[in-house]
Amino acid sequence: MKNIFSKIFKFSNVSLPPEVKDSFEEKFGGSINVEWLQTDDFFEAIFYHEDIEHIAHFDSSGKLHNLKKNLSLNATPPHIKEKASQHGELMNAIEISEDEIVGYELIIRDEALIRFSLLLNEKGGLIHKSKL
Repeated sequence: MKNIFSKIFKFSNVSLPPEVKDSFEEKFGGSINVEWLQTDDFFEAIFYHEDIEHIAHFDSSGKLHNLKKNLSLNATPPHIKEKASQHGELMNAIEISEDEIVGYELIIRDEALIRFSLLLNEKGGLIHKSKL
């Protein structure tokens, strides 16, 4: 079964170009539990850096295209928590960066315990809301 998933998601035997490996080490040296995926010419690293889960997307030249950082609820910016509270209880927050913070992916649940995904811009403006 593991072999099937490895072929589908390309978890094992990902051959990283030296530029990707060097760029990752330069930006996230000391990271632990690093797993790599490859899709065409893009490489995705899922890892823990400073006890926080991250997902980084690199192109084959080693350029970091975007970074997702799993935030604790306490580390979520107040204006983002405020916007989330207008939709329900905040359950999870991910900060999305592309050179700078560009948005947040949130999971909230309402009074009926129905979960929703919210996509907010960096100022807390609602981009998209969908039921999970």
